[in-house]
Amino acid sequence: MNEAIEEIVISSEDQAFSLLQKALANEISDTAKVTFKGWPVFNLTIEGKDFKGSIPTRIMPPIIDLQKEIHRIYCRTRYNSEDIRKLTSDEKDLLELVVIIKPGSTKFITDLFNALNEVIKNSPMDGNQVLILLISIAAFITSSVMWKDWLSKKEREHGQETSTKLSEQETARLKIVTEALTAMPELKTNKEAITNFKSELSKRLKPTDQIKINNEPIITGERAAEIVPAPKELSKNVRLDGDFSINEVKFPTKFGGDYRFSVTRLSDDKKFMVNAAPDLLDEDQLEMLKEGSFSIKHLKMNINAKEHRGLITDANIVLIEWPEE
Repeated sequence: MNEAIEEIVISSEDQAFSLLQKALANEISDTAKVTFKGWPVFNLTIEGKDFKGSIPTRIMPPIIDLQKEIHRIYCRTRYNSEDIRKLTSDEKDLLELVVIIKPGSTKFITDLFNALNEVIKNSPMDGNQVLILLISIAAFITSSVMWKDWLSKKEREHGQETSTKLSEQETARLKIVTEALTAMPELKTNKEAITNFKSELSKRLKPTDQIKINNEPIITGERAAEIVPAPKELSKNVRLDGDFSINEVKFPTKFGGDYRFSVTRLSDDKKFMVNAAPDLLDEDQLEMLKEGSFSIKHLKMNINAKEHRGLITDANIVLIEWPEE
């Protein structure tokens, strides 16, 4: 006798997280037939003087990027490719996100369940895999807890304390999604794309605008300007000591000016420009530089410099000597 196929219909976030937890514990049959019905729905509210039942054009690019990510998710499962040009016109129609703007309000309501059902229809994944992948993706986009997690990470990137506190239930749900990311590493690509969507949407807010997800306040335009841009990477002071060869020398163009040398550190072949101020080096050391630049001899140098993203700048010689024989 054939075993009856388990049919799973997902209609709420509570049910979705419960099923995701079961799927991670391998408690869902591989043959289960999964259908989304009424969930997930992306319930986004943007408050501000420009949001009176209309969409300012500055908001559209992130929405379009979200549509492209839905296309890529479909292509990965249907065609094992991220090339969205493979989509047919019919597939694009079936996957299209329809934004419903309620009259006189600032709500953007986007039904995602139809698009996810199309992914399922054309996917070779089993029931367990479908639940882990699609519930996680849906949570990334629509769940307020994942928006709060995004906000907290942005605040920590800027060395600030987090402004949101998660409830016990939200903490448990965040843990479930973290487990899903471990169980299915390919989800990280989806998460990164949706994280970028959140950042790009927030960057387009004016200071007094505010984003709400499922009617919960998430971030204002003023706050977004403070924490959404990547923190500036400051150059750090470094000491570069070792044996160097001199590739080229540029003599001062005026009396008392700096010597500039192109050098290569022998230990790792790292090349950079270095300055030598005459007033910091004695005559013997300056002669060493000149001799080293016209011969195959290498020199031992102590150099102070700044490093930014692997690039050496503002390098200055503080000591130079011949290497020990």
